[in-house]
This record gives sequence, C-alpha cells and structure tokens, in this order.
Amino acid sequence: MSENPFDGSPISRRQFVRLSAATGGALALPGAASAEVSSAAFDAEYEYVLNHTPEEYEVPTLVEFSDTASMGTMESIASDVRTTTSPEPAAYAQLSTTQAEEVAALPTAETIHFSPGANPFWRLGYYPLGVFPEPERSVDFLDYEEVAAGFDHLADEHDDRMRVFSVGESAGKYNYVSDRPDPRDVLFVEVTNDVEDREAFAEKKGVLVNCTIHGNERAGGEAATRFIEQVLRGEYPEVDTLLDDIALIFAFTNPDGWAARRPQYASNGVPGAPLHERGNAGGDTNRQFPNPGWVSAAHTIAEPLGATLDGETPAPDYVVDTTPDMLAFVDHCRSYENLECGIDLHGMLSSKDFVLALDGASQSSTSELQNSFELIEAIDERVTENLPEWEQLGQALSPITEQANPSVSTLSVLPEQAFNYGTPVETIGYSGTGFVDEWMAFPEELGGLGIPSLTMEMAYSNTVGGNVFDPVRVGMQADGYRGSILGAIDYATRDVEGRFEGSGDVAYVTTDELTASAEDLPYVGGEDSEAVTYDPSGDATTTETTVPSAGTTAVAYTVEDDIGSLAVHPHVHESVASARLLDPDGEVVREFDAEDGRALGGACCGLPTWEVSDPAAGEWTLELTNVLPTESNAEARFVTARGAGEAPDPRKELGYAQRDYEVTPLRYFEDLDEDADVDVDAYAPEDLNPGRLKGYDHLVVIHDDTGNKPQKYRNAIQRFVDDGGNLVLTDEGLNLLADLDVGLGAGDITQQTAYVGQLDDVNDDHPLVTDRRPIQDHLWYIAPVGYSEDEAPIYGLDNAAFESSGGTVAGTTGGDVVVGTIDAGSEAGEIQVIGSLLPPAWQGNLHPFGMTDYAATYFGHLVMTNALRGQQVREVDGEETLRIGRGDE
Repeated sequence: MSENPFDGSPISRRQFVRLSAATGGALALPGAASAEVSSAAFDAEYEYVLNHTPEEYEVPTLVEFSDTASMGTMESIASDVRTTTSPEPAAYAQLSTTQAEEVAALPTAETIHFSPGANPFWRLGYYPLGVFPEPERSVDFLDYEEVAAGFDHLADEHDDRMRVFSVGESAGKYNYVSDRPDPRDVLFVEVTNDVEDREAFAEKKGVLVNCTIHGNERAGGEAATRFIEQVLRGEYPEVDTLLDDIALIFAFTNPDGWAARRPQYASNGVPGAPLHERGNAGGDTNRQFPNPGWVSAAHTIAEPLGATLDGETPAPDYVVDTTPDMLAFVDHCRSYENLECGIDLHGMLSSKDFVLALDGASQSSTSELQNSFELIEAIDERVTENLPEWEQLGQALSPITEQANPSVSTLSVLPEQAFNYGTPVETIGYSGTGFVDEWMAFPEELGGLGIPSLTMEMAYSNTVGGNVFDPVRVGMQADGYRGSILGAIDYATRDVEGRFEGSGDVAYVTTDELTASAEDLPYVGGEDSEAVTYDPSGDATTTETTVPSAGTTAVAYTVEDDIGSLAVHPHVHESVASARLLDPDGEVVREFDAEDGRALGGACCGLPTWEVSDPAAGEWTLELTNVLPTESNAEARFVTARGAGEAPDPRKELGYAQRDYEVTPLRYFEDLDEDADVDVDAYAPEDLNPGRLKGYDHLVVIHDDTGNKPQKYRNAIQRFVDDGGNLVLTDEGLNLLADLDVGLGAGDITQQTAYVGQLDDVNDDHPLVTDRRPIQDHLWYIAPVGYSEDEAPIYGLDNAAFESSGGTVAGTTGGDVVVGTIDAGSEAGEIQVIGSLLPPAWQGNLHPFGMTDYAATYFGHLVMTNALRGQQVREVDGEETLRIGRGDE
C-alpha cells in the first residue's frame, strides 16, 4: 500500500470512512419495508431497496441523466457526489430516501439504479480508476454482479491471456423483486499466455486459488480480483515472464453467499438481514466436500459422481437442489490434470497471527509433506514481504475495525506476528470434515485432486461489526492475499523433493488385524449392496434462536432411546460464541471455547460440528455463550441416525453408496521405504527371531498381535533391545511393554479417548521432539481414518511408573506419558514410546467415500523421524534447503 493511499483520490480518507459506514449500515439492517416512495425514474430493484432501507440510512445510487444540466443540482442535494460525462452523463452518491425523491424529480434524471460495489460507475462499463479499483479508491466491497461484468470487460481486452466462464449455477437466493429464486454463475477465471490453446494449457503448471467459498469472508475475493487485473495490466512483470509455463486458475464459489447482501434476497438463518452469508442453501459450503473418512450427517456432501459414486446415477435430489454450485466446482476442478497446488482464501477475526496457513488432513508421505511445507514457506516469504508495514497499518485502522475485531481474552486488535502455520487443531483449535483444502490434498483415487493445498485465514475479517467496509483494512487484506497468491506461484515453479535419511535399517511387524475394508461393513456384500435409497433413519431439525449481547442462550433437543449417533452443528451469524453440549444428566459432553486459541472463534468465526456415538436417551442441551457485546441470530442443526452399535449405512442416511476400500496403517512404512535411503522391511510376528533382527538398528511395533508363537515373538524383541537395538512402540504396541524387562506392568499402561490425537504438554528438551515448532502438538488427523471428535484412541503410561522405570518424558496427554523414551540399560538399547500416531481405521461412523491408511501430521512424522534417529531432508531445484530431526546422535 502507498504511504498515503488517498493521494490522487477525488475524496479524502475521512469521506471514504463516512461513506463506508453509511453503506455498511444501510445494507446491514433488516429488510422490512420502511417507506413507500415511487418514481418513474426508479428501476424495480432500486425502488425495492429504497423502500426497505430506513430513511436515516443511505443507498448506493447511480443516476443516468439525459444531459449535464441537472448534475450540478444533484451535488447540492447530496454530498460526495461523483460525476462523469463518459460514456454518458451520470452521477453516483449515497442517498437517503428524501434525497432520492429530490434527485428523481430533477428534469433530466432518466434512470436511477441500485449500484452496490467498489466502482461507482461499473454499471456503465466505465472504469476511470481501474476495473477493480484499489480499496483506497473504492466505495464499498466488490459486488458479485460488478465482478462478473468486470471480468467480461477484462476478458474482452485480454482475450489472449484471460478466459472467464461459468461451470454451473448456485441454487439461487429468493428474489422478492422478481418473485423467484435467482441462481448465479459459479465463475472461473484462467490467466495464462495463449489461454485458448487448450493443449498448451494442459502442459502448464496450474495454480488453483479458491476465493469466496464463505461469502461473508471478503478478503479472498477482494484480493484475487485485483490481482487478476494487475497481472493483465503488466503490474507483476515477474508473473508475466512465467505465463508461458504457469496457468493461474481462480474459482469464485458460493455466489449466493456473496450476493446475499442485496436487500431483495431472502437470507438463510438471518431473515430479512442483508449481510453477506457464509454458506449456501445446503449449509456451510466449507463442510460439503466428499472427503474420505468420517463425514457428518449434519452437512450436505456434494459428490458429482452421483449416488453410486461411479457416475452412473445423479447425486441425491436434496444435494442437487441445494448444492449445485459445489457439485459444479468439484466436477470442474477434477477436469484439470495439471494442478501443482491449491489455496483456499478465508477470513477470521482477532488473531495472534495476521495470516494463518492451515495444513489439512491427508495421507502424506515424507516427500509429500515436504512439498506441502515448501508451499507454506514460499507463502510465508511473500506475505511478510508484501506487508512490511502491517503493524503500523494495524495501529492506523479506523474505529470501525476496532468494533469488528475487539480485544478479548488474550487476543488484541493487533496481531502479534504477520504469519504462522500448523494444523487446524494447532492454529484454530478444532477439527472437522468436508473442508475444501483437504479435499484438494486427498489422492485422486480417493476423489481428491492430489495436490499440496492450504486453507488461508486473514485477520480483521469483515464478518462482525455490521459488515462495514473499511478501505485500510481491506487494503491490508488484499496485500496479504496477493502475497499468498504470489507464494503459491513461486512454489509451482520449483522442483521439490523430500526424503528420509536414516541411521540404520528399519524392520516393522505386520498383522492382518489392522486391515479394514468395505467388505467388513454389515451393509456391503448382500444382494442389495448396490441399491441406494435415501431414507434417513433419524431426524434432521434446525432450531433458530438469538444469542444476547455477552449472554447465553440454550437450545434443547430430545434424543430417543434407539438413536445410534447425534450430530450437532451450531452457528452464530453476526457474532462469536463459545458452546457446550450437555447430556441428559447435565454432563458436558462437548465444549468449544471461542477465546482459547490463536484466533477468536476459530476459523471464520465458525463453531465445530460435534458427533456423539450412542447418545443417551433424553433431553440434550446446547448452550451458546456470546463472547462479544453484539446480539446475534443463531441456529443449531441436530441430525440423528438409528442403529446403535452398528456402522450406519450411507445409502440410507446420506443417499450415497459405499465406496470400496482396503486400508492398513502399516502402509506408512511402505511409503517410508520409498522415501528412505535405508531399508524398511516388513515381518510377520512369527517370522521374528534374533538372527533376522540382528541386521536391523530399529524395530517398530504398532499393534499387540503376537502371532501364533507369542513367547518366541516376545523373546526376539527382548533380545533385540538387550543387544542395543532401538525399539519403537506406537498405539496398541505399547501393550508389549508389560512383557518386556523394563519394570512396567499391564496396570501401568493406560488408554483414553481424546478430542484428537494431541499432546497437551511437551518437553522441548527431549530428543523425540527435536526441531518442533512451538505451535506443534497434534500427532494425527482423526477424520480421514474414520474417527469423529472425542473418539481418538490414545495409549499412554502412568507418569510415576514410567519415570520409575527410567523413562524420560517428551509429551503427555491427560497426565499420562504418550511420547517418551525408556533406557533399557547400560549395554542395552532404547525403547521409544509414541502412544498415538497410527491407529487402525474406525468403521463405526459414516464414511461413504472410503478411508485413508493413515493420517499422520507434520509433527507426527517428525516424532517418528526422531524415534528412528533419522532426519527429513528437503531439496529445492536440486539444492538442500532443509534438514530436520535428531539424526544419529
């Protein structure tokens, strides 16, 4: 941003802030009729908007004149009037109802339009300050129709480098002016040289940028549109030089949530309140992707392959009716075969970090993880470079922003640093399913795009505080996300390779007991296994309520005695809330603290979806506590399924067939072998003997299957440790400790279930967490391997017993040792303990789109790397750029 962004602008910053406040206020008020004014000059949309905006507020107005005679008079009626004589006489201003009547009475006023958007003259196709002017020269947030028209204009000017097209339509907001739903196009923009040469396009490296999946988070849409224009105008020469080899692909999803700010549209969950909206007719758009592993029945899942998941039948009717935009988005993205990476641009409120990168769940080998984190670090460099004055600019934000990003708890209006990254649990405090960036990362054979991908979160969101446009704030957001896009482009130009450098060969113990397949499910394999009938066994109920300013509201829901699962999805629209779910005995079963974490309210001010297996019959209570002094509309969706104790049938509950799969967490070691410079070999329990193990430095056991010769098996492992070997035990493998000569008994081995596989206390001096970043404590993602919240199995050891055995603690959960090392004696080896990392898949929840074998996080991989005394190495364009892990000390 310039030192004085209002240099050269026709009005002052004070005027812009006043204009912005008036516009935001008008469009944030309920749409109940407040006046009955009419004029032959008003078009139908303008008359409706004017009559549904209280008189004391102003409406963005474009007046077309037959000549210039009355334009001066309009300037005496309203302040801050902008005029033009090209391509025809016209004027723009913010008008109250009274002022609009006076302007309509002017003799040369021909047509008066409602003109929301950043550029006051976009309806005329007149762009004196650029098609998408910089925020400092804009009068409001970019409007959907303005952007669609602007893209057409740019594509006409740059038809050799830009292609804009629709891949489908939204369900459509109900339009009270036309008295019908109003579907809108899901727009894609491609920017590259010779863009119409599709054969050449397919050979280029594609960078996918998803901009507006949550319509009420404007940062991505504000940044990407301007970035596209700047590239086409030659303002990024370094990007120009890449367009022979790089293809930029921008998706503008959720057009209904974007357009919802117009007062003539019905509003999901906020009746009559014309704000930008988070989701579409199917609910939260960033929970609608067909990801493998656990999916929640509380969300509509958009899988364009249809009910049978093979493209032979359409998707269920309710999906087609409510989420056609997401179906089109998924289908089109799968048509690209040249994607290198993807980023999804969001907005958050107060945060300790101005920009957050969220590395999502997938099944990632060492090499794939190093690619993902090269993408993160490329973006980090560009964001930091693009926001050299972010602290000063943050201090200069207008009072409007302070209202939208209040100081609460440990968070302040100004973030502590420019950029940070981690998993969603590490950064925003909760897990979930159906996220778009995770869908991008999942392998193509599991329905994803198979590319490194990130969710990006930008502080100072417009979400709370009346959706008021503040040019300084939006300018910062545009700068930050332009940096993120440039970072993604940088990554796409690089050749990244990751490998595991070991300190010796590795053996691991196999078992068929860890294998899970679709054939194991009770509803697969019978005569009707191909039939798909959507007939949910439970109920779906949405309750609307209001959360008072800094107060609490409660919603009750009765669970019947034969319910197998309960999904709860709360949402607070105009504020931020904490939440608790209480069972019929009043016990807190789930809890979310909006003030605990790096970002207020977590990602996008959203609340997590909760899934409870075998819920107790009786009245359940959802409590929502507003953490801001802002009254807000809220809703809670409760979805149940019957059949306690059985895996629910997705054909019945969701209308999707079960995708075939066979998975085992032992695949982790097959992938490790491909990336390692040492041998990683598999042995069945009965094949272990001291002679065979003598050739290995490390032995890994992740289960407690002792095979058909259990004593021989245990003796071989004891001998391996006695001879100085390094034994790594994870998950159920910890049960083996009771049979080894280390002073621990079966009673010292603990098992708990936690929200996710996460440490709550870490000793950074311990070798097993060497090179851990302070934010990292999350070991594995739950959803891809079938677990919902509070179902993560964690094995551990009693702390006192562990330390008495000579163990040193690296990390604990709930007071139990989960990560640590046992010194087996002066001449013997060591035993590394990782109590939660590679669990077997859990098949008890809905998972129509299959499973992954494992879902270790970056931190989880790092702990295993350290347990094996190895290192992860990254090379970029043939040169080593990163080496982490303890190595062979």
